[in-house]
Amino acid sequence: MKPDNRRTEGRPDPDKLLKLVENETSGSPRGHLKVFFGSSAGVGKTYAMLGEARRRQAEGRDVLVGVVEHHGRTETAALVEGLPVLPLLEIEHRGVVVREFDLDGALARKPSLILMDEFAHSNAPGSRHPKRWQDVEELLDNGIDVYTTLNVQHLESVNDQVARLTGIWVKETVPDTIFEAADEIALVDIPSDDLLKRLVEGKVYVAEGANKRAAENFFKKSNLLALREMALRRTAERVDAQSDELNAAMGQNEAQLGQKIMLLIGPDPLSTRLIRHAKRMSVRGRAPWFAVYLQSDRHEQLDEKDRTRVEQYLRLAESLGAQIVRLSGARPAQDILAYAQQNGFTRIVVGYRRPPLWLKPFRATFAQALIEQSDGIEITVVHGATGQTREPVTAAAVIRPYLARPLDYLLATAMVALCTAIGFVFRDHTPSNNLAMIYLTGVVIVAARLGLGPSVLASILSVPAFNFFFTDPYYTFNFYDTYYYVTFAFMLVTSLVVGSLTARLSRHARLVSNRERETQILYGLTRSLSAERSIDMICEVATRHISEPFSLDVTLFVKTPAGLKAYPEGMSAPDMRETGAINWVVANGQMAGRNTDTMPSANGLYLPLLAEKETLGVLGLTARDNGHPFTGAEILQFEAFASLIAGALQRVRRSDEAAESKVESENEKLRNVLLSSLSHDLRTPLTVMNGSVSTLLRMRKELPRKAMDELTSLWGQLTRLQKFVGNLLDMAAITSGHMKLNFQPYMIQEIIGAALGRVQATKGGRTLRTQISGNLPMVMIDGGLIEQVFINLIENAFQHTDNDGEVVIYVEKDADRLRVRISDNGTGLKDGDEARIFEQFQKGQELRSDRSGGTGLGLAICRGIVQAHGGMIYAKNNRMLASSDGMRSGTGASFIFTLPIATSILTSQEI
Repeated sequence: MKPDNRRTEGRPDPDKLLKLVENETSGSPRGHLKVFFGSSAGVGKTYAMLGEARRRQAEGRDVLVGVVEHHGRTETAALVEGLPVLPLLEIEHRGVVVREFDLDGALARKPSLILMDEFAHSNAPGSRHPKRWQDVEELLDNGIDVYTTLNVQHLESVNDQVARLTGIWVKETVPDTIFEAADEIALVDIPSDDLLKRLVEGKVYVAEGANKRAAENFFKKSNLLALREMALRRTAERVDAQSDELNAAMGQNEAQLGQKIMLLIGPDPLSTRLIRHAKRMSVRGRAPWFAVYLQSDRHEQLDEKDRTRVEQYLRLAESLGAQIVRLSGARPAQDILAYAQQNGFTRIVVGYRRPPLWLKPFRATFAQALIEQSDGIEITVVHGATGQTREPVTAAAVIRPYLARPLDYLLATAMVALCTAIGFVFRDHTPSNNLAMIYLTGVVIVAARLGLGPSVLASILSVPAFNFFFTDPYYTFNFYDTYYYVTFAFMLVTSLVVGSLTARLSRHARLVSNRERETQILYGLTRSLSAERSIDMICEVATRHISEPFSLDVTLFVKTPAGLKAYPEGMSAPDMRETGAINWVVANGQMAGRNTDTMPSANGLYLPLLAEKETLGVLGLTARDNGHPFTGAEILQFEAFASLIAGALQRVRRSDEAAESKVESENEKLRNVLLSSLSHDLRTPLTVMNGSVSTLLRMRKELPRKAMDELTSLWGQLTRLQKFVGNLLDMAAITSGHMKLNFQPYMIQEIIGAALGRVQATKGGRTLRTQISGNLPMVMIDGGLIEQVFINLIENAFQHTDNDGEVVIYVEKDADRLRVRISDNGTGLKDGDEARIFEQFQKGQELRSDRSGGTGLGLAICRGIVQAHGGMIYAKNNRMLASSDGMRSGTGASFIFTLPIATSILTSQEI
């Protein structure tokens, strides 16, 4: 029958289901974050968090109070009693001692669950992180679960909405990405009337007069209703997103997203409102969004304040989940629309401010240009109202591009004088109109070298200079021919236009030159790194290529088995503050130091050298001019450098590992040849010797007693040596891949019975029993080899238990496999030996002198045989197994292996 390739409607998507399962059961060491979310202070978030924590403590969880602010409320303070509290850290700032959360103390204590009230709190200067939510992130990264509290007005994306509603700008905010990444959100809500009643009763603010001031300002009923709606809406949006994700995985009502939002950012303060508006749009539409900044020639005209503001806006957008894009271009509207069409953006968000009346006739706004030129792309314009304009457009802002150094204006004047001097040479030999070209040439030179402002001055001075020196009557500002009015007008206009275009082209050329310089540095670093094969040379090349172009002191800290090794070698050790930043970067795989949110008081900027999600080292950058801040564009470039260096280090590392693996492989081949040759050469003489000793033992009546004792001992040693040779042959067959398996269906009880019969002679006084759960299916195995596995594991258990010890064999069905566990109550395994004991010639605990020593091959043979059957084998100490199977002691070890049942083997063979 021809298969139906049509997709079954409503059928679950296996890839999406698998992704959901992996997210739930990833086994990641990261802790879980639960946020108790409310509309405002006083709704009972801290009370609910403490109540939940006490229930978790009653269940046996290790709960620790990191920070809890009960604000004098007796009901809340009573819930803290009985919970262990972490002492706060005292930090001195400007002569005042401030008490803050002790992050290092919490990491050292490492509880199962920690309570962190007031998620949006700002830490005192001198703390590792400026914000408490960053402390929480580090706790989560270290596997600690966190309960915290948050009000809706502290979400960054609604900050401007809250300000418009309440008239109060909330300074402490949390990025929405952190809130959205929380594992659980618990909405704590009460009606607004009940909250106002609590306020009047003094249950919100205990301080005298605080309730009255709050009621007159923030705690108005209209404000509380609006905040409550925000909190409910935000919680509902999260539930909808989770529901849509599950429905999509189940093949039901999958949302057709297809939206992609571009936000245009500039130096105008309106950008903060645009960023939050775009974030809310992306949340509602569940669409990706990008914050784009166009570095046109006007970027060169921005002062330091505006450039800093742009970087702050880009960081804000990134903290809210936007991807940052920096573009270069000379035609803003055309370049933006071309990039949007090439990358599939469906909507562009742009700000608009009404220009001054005197500027309207001369320049169209950027938003108008986008609307007129857009083709199929939706343009969303956010208007900046006049009342909200904190920095209105002024004449000073408009003429800023024309400003330059006083020396530049003097040079422009000197250029006009030079053009005049050159014109004197040709005044008597050419018509005066031709001499205007000399001034036009001078304006072009000034515009290209000195910029727009000096070129405008040169244009304005050129007209009177031409009139004074080159029109009749000379050396006066009068002229006889009226057509000079037209000449002067066109001369001035032409000079201004040509000068403006030349200055703009010059700025664009400088911008392109800077980009080319950055590309050349990146290319040079890439080419040089690719030619090196040692870590020392890679670090030397990286230091040389980065330090000089950027005037930086570059230090590389590379991970080695002995710790971090600094390059260049011989440099002085960094101080404690820098060392703390370096160690934090290594531990967390994120940048820290200057101009970052982690340890910003450090002198250097430290970036992780990440390759394949592993931190290989740290790139340290310190500006030789300590007052120079690192811009966002520079940090992006430094991250590219760090990525290249990490790739080179990983390449060297993989090369070394490949060389070691090749040597190990050759050694393994040689060892297998030796094992095979040795075992074959020993087997024949051992067989002859064993036969001779057996013959002599049958003559025991004719031999002295002492001779019989020696022969008996010799026979035992020969038997042990024959077993050892047999193990060598088995190991050689396993490692060489020449082992042939004879699969047949067996009942596992048959194999166990045969193995028990063969180990009875070595059992001694030990108890040996089996425990089988339910009806077991047949297994498709090589019976002789699996019997050998049982014998090796049982004898291994005998060697590690006392003569009155106990060994139990458990067998049960586990899905499509049988799971076998052989447990003893002996000495158990040393910590770390669980995997090592399955290697060749490795042993567990030392055997006592009254036992026959093991060779270290039995368990390795077991692993090879089980893996050849498609199963797995591992060992655990009994104290690490949560079982209730009746062992007499909690000590000892268990060896567990699995075997596929017969039906799964047959099915796989048929396929």
